[in-house]
Amino acid sequence: MRQIKEGIYWVGAIDWNVRNFHGHLTSRGTSYNSYLIRDDKVALVDAVKETFYPEMIQHIREIIEPTKIDYVVVNHIEPDHSGSLAKIMEVADKAEVIATERGRAGLKKYIGEDFDCTTITEKPQLSLGKNTLQFVATPMLHWPDSMVTYVREQKLLLSNDAFGQHYAFSGLYDDESNESILWEEAARYYANIVMPLWKVVLKALEALGGLDIEMIAPSHGAIWRKNPRKIVEAYRRWAEGQAAQKVVIVYDTMWGSTEMVAKALAEGVASEGVHVQLYRLSNSHVSDVVTDILDAKAVLVGSPTLNANLFPTVAYFLSYLKGLKPKNKLGAFFGSYGWGGGAKKSAEEELRAAGIELMESSLDFVFRPSKEELMRAVEFGKRVAKRVKGV
Repeated sequence: MRQIKEGIYWVGAIDWNVRNFHGHLTSRGTSYNSYLIRDDKVALVDAVKETFYPEMIQHIREIIEPTKIDYVVVNHIEPDHSGSLAKIMEVADKAEVIATERGRAGLKKYIGEDFDCTTITEKPQLSLGKNTLQFVATPMLHWPDSMVTYVREQKLLLSNDAFGQHYAFSGLYDDESNESILWEEAARYYANIVMPLWKVVLKALEALGGLDIEMIAPSHGAIWRKNPRKIVEAYRRWAEGQAAQKVVIVYDTMWGSTEMVAKALAEGVASEGVHVQLYRLSNSHVSDVVTDILDAKAVLVGSPTLNANLFPTVAYFLSYLKGLKPKNKLGAFFGSYGWGGGAKKSAEEELRAAGIELMESSLDFVFRPSKEELMRAVEFGKRVAKRVKGV
């Protein structure tokens, strides 16, 4: 029995073994956080992935018989949250389900057309006795049906996917975790899931700004109790596109020529006192790369030309980046080719489509770059660093 506030319990499940979620790495697993509020009326807020239903129902039974649940609040219909809802409703068959309008429509598709649900338009808040639940729609954070639940008297925000992390650990709270790992996973979560929704994030932060929040309990990862405003402010920085003096160089190479240019660029950037990070894509996962790009000011992308186009790993990375649309980033292309080019044009089209502000690079070299060409790359790296520093 794990009580997080008076009469409010964590009844979720930990998934220690999941390693891929939405196509990005979850090397530290995740959790599916579900919360039970025991009051004059009993409410379950969010559920778990279907395969973890036995763990959740066991946790509930340690507190109360599931038949006594009066309300099931569905902040989000994605199956990692609502996958076990049908099973819950078999045992809590008198419970009233509450979701957004889009949530109700989605649940009918997942569970069945005869599924009954009350919307937050019909019931924008709910008194359980001592506790009042206030529902705030947050559409497209990160699905159209998304919402959050605020427990007014406890100053507790049950924040759905917002402020979460894919992070499995034996504790519950931010101050029980490894702080550096926690923030790395919070940044990874934002970068790979929330980043393209920055306008929605800013609107949601504005909507939540009037709430007195002492604790934020997301649907994945650690509960923020030590300083919940810290993660709120981090989301604001990330949504506004604030960046450090950092350059990420992303590339792949066939015979080492593009790699030589990447290292020359890194030398130039570093010589100006700007932090630089290199990733060879055949050895790196795109979700790791994007996490580093989150607070970088510039991203330089390198590719050899293969069949008049991008190298496959670079093409995949650019497609992934285009979907995330990082904000306020500089970018440029570099690479090498043999008897004919093509990668530069394709890469620059993709970078523009990702919202990257392009710098003209002229770093597309024939075969292995000469010493003079490598010096051009060093000088270009210096120019990028100066732009990053605002010089």
